[in-house]
Amino acid sequence: MQRDPRLVPLSREHHAALRLGRQLINGGASMALGAQRAELAAHFAEEERSLAPLLETHGEHALAARLRAEHRQLEALFAAAERGEREAEAGRALIDHVRFEERELFPAVEACFDGVLT
Repeated sequence: MQRDPRLVPLSREHHAALRLGRQLINGGASMALGAQRAELAAHFAEEERSLAPLLETHGEHALAARLRAEHRQLEALFAAAERGEREAEAGRALIDHVRFEERELFPAVEACFDGVLT
């Protein structure tokens, strides 16, 4: 799938997130999660700073709200996973979130870039 160049860096970061999600599902990945928390937080912050307002400007309020809500949910699950709790749930939620972004959010953002949405 060809991504708009403005989304390529975020999309590339999803590969590491998917790998981490699988590790969490398999268990014992709390150290790997701890090592990647700052990168994940920066990724979330960039999306909320740049993508959510763009979506809202183009009337895509539900997508922007879902993005923010899933980020908050993931942060809570990551905190639990770092304590050795709910690792598989955190992994599944992370994988589902990446799929949401790649399949729904990014296409909507690209439509905003193209000026298709009103």
